[in-house]
Amino acid sequence: MKNNEEIKIDGIVCAVESASGYTFKNKKLLVRALTHSSASHTENYEQLEFLGDSVIQLAVSKWLYDRGGSEGEMTAQRQKLVSHIPLKCASEALGLTEHIIKGVRDVGEKALSSVYEAVAGAIFADGGFKAAEKFVKKTLLSAHLKAPINYKGALQEYVQAQGRPLPEYNTRRSGGTPNAPEFVCDVLVCGRSFTGTGGSKGEAEKSAAKSALDSLKH
Repeated sequence: MKNNEEIKIDGIVCAVESASGYTFKNKKLLVRALTHSSASHTENYEQLEFLGDSVIQLAVSKWLYDRGGSEGEMTAQRQKLVSHIPLKCASEALGLTEHIIKGVRDVGEKALSSVYEAVAGAIFADGGFKAAEKFVKKTLLSAHLKAPINYKGALQEYVQAQGRPLPEYNTRRSGGTPNAPEFVCDVLVCGRSFTGTGGSKGEAEKSAAKSALDSLKH
């Protein structure tokens, strides 16, 4: 008969498997991935975190390669996607915050991104790269696809990767009414000028940046 601690661990495993969409053959790998060093100095997530970091890097690199882009663009995007904040957000969305097995009350925010990497590593160790890649796409990259595109930031990254001067924006009000103003923006980039419009200065600049990106990338 299982004791209370074993029943609790079984509940954690079921919850994380359900959230992640992956069922472990070796449940001990998942338990280890969720165990902080404050709970165990030897059987904790640190080695799986090391493995998961490489697995996530490869999964994200492959995803970016399949989408296309210059080496500079892909490198910049990968650095953003595998940084602490996106991994922490993916960890929180999975509910891993509640399931970290720890020996202290507060393990710090770094543990949230670390345990996400460890779970990815555990899935790779248990089911191979395809399973880990599916997990990363579902829990990390799908959130990125749903996020609104930062066209100004993307345009800046594009020209920096090309070694060209940064975009220059010139935005002006063109008319409309006090309640519904209209703005026009011209952006000079790569020796060419592109125009965008919007109901605010920011919207007009985004529109111009999108126009520039669409044209320069095709």
